[in-house]
Amino acid sequence: MIVTSAEPVPTKNCVIYTRVSSVKQTSDGSGLSSQERTCRDYAERSGYNVVEVFTDVISGKYKDRPGMNALLAFLGKVGTSDYEVVVDDFSRLARDVRAHASLRDKITATKANIESPHQKIGEDATGRFVETIWAAIAEHHRLQNAEQSQRRSLARLKNGFWVFRSPYGYRYEKTARDGKRLVPDEPLASIVKEALEGFAAGRFQTQAEVKLFFDTKPEFPKSYRGTEVHYDKVRRILTNPLYAGYLEHAKSGVPLMEAQHEPLISFSTHQIILDRLSEQSVAPARKDISVEFPLRGFVTCGHRLTSCWSTSRNGQKYPYYLCGFRGCAEKGKSIPRDKLEAEFAEGLMGLVPARTTFELAEQMFQKAWEARSQSSKSESQRLTTKVRQIGRDVESLLKRLVATQNMSTISAYENRIGELEREKVVIKEEIARLTTPLQSFEEMFELSMQFLSSPYEI
Repeated sequence: MIVTSAEPVPTKNCVIYTRVSSVKQTSDGSGLSSQERTCRDYAERSGYNVVEVFTDVISGKYKDRPGMNALLAFLGKVGTSDYEVVVDDFSRLARDVRAHASLRDKITATKANIESPHQKIGEDATGRFVETIWAAIAEHHRLQNAEQSQRRSLARLKNGFWVFRSPYGYRYEKTARDGKRLVPDEPLASIVKEALEGFAAGRFQTQAEVKLFFDTKPEFPKSYRGTEVHYDKVRRILTNPLYAGYLEHAKSGVPLMEAQHEPLISFSTHQIILDRLSEQSVAPARKDISVEFPLRGFVTCGHRLTSCWSTSRNGQKYPYYLCGFRGCAEKGKSIPRDKLEAEFAEGLMGLVPARTTFELAEQMFQKAWEARSQSSKSESQRLTTKVRQIGRDVESLLKRLVATQNMSTISAYENRIGELEREKVVIKEEIARLTTPLQSFEEMFELSMQFLSSPYEI
């Protein structure tokens, strides 16, 4: 008597679909490989021949998934009832009732069926009802997880931790105590800090000059043709309070508050930047403004000289300083850059102060130091009193805000409260600066004397 093998002979073809919603999930317990293994085991038990595996590492609607789009295109070409679509769980299709129903209709329109090792459904009324229940449960879990994630994010925001995409110059670092938090990301942090402080101090007069500064830094990521930075990115950097160690998120109802990460600039510097931005519009970038003309705007013929490049007949470029002031006798007359800068350096090297100048400077610095020390304490007390007054003003406005129903009045109160809170932050920062012990007079005086003794070396 001959005994034949009990192994099932493949009678149908099938395709497998696996999906995770993040890269991190590709390697966890419910990752792509685990899903595929489960589906292959089920196909083997059912006697199915696995023809293809389609994969997505993305969340969202099925129309935005390349793997699902490829699966539907494949089924459309095959167009036969001999194929089954095997998924580890129906939630892998869609965690939304409407999206699940739409996707199911598209798959069944190709005469293919959907099967899962964990959930058995039929094509009758009861089977469709059960399938809808599974889809509703998946949607409920998705919404519940989203709400939980939002609550956690809001709690971290209120505790001073930024939870969204890290700004340029920062990166996330996981800590044992606080979880992920922002830390400076070099060399971008130094580049952004230089741009912010340069704009606040007037070194960069316009947003265009800040943009050009970023363009010249190969480490700074470019978004336009791979060579330039968008103006929108420049403005976002200039207006972002995260760089000053503060955060706010209007959509989440989180007002301006101190953040739990290291700032790149002071809040007063951030406020100066905002004030400057409110007074100017975006100017087009000047191609002749760059580090190649360091004296541009500083040397004069009676008017500040500008700069340019001149091209000879053979295509050679030459740098020049020139006056562009209308009505000036020197207008249009150019000076070779190397010649002007060499004469400037020579003149600077000749600046050697006399001994009496050093003695006079020391006396002036000493008096200024003593006067500053005496006024710091009284100034700190005055500012502390002002902070208390701002607190009382905010409390009064909040009471009025609760009592009013007029939307325009509510908006006005909210704007004023925001202004007062920002003013309070700046004042507290100034108090901290005044009460922080300074270096000794000798240390500060030594640096000043180094500059006076040789301005060229500095």
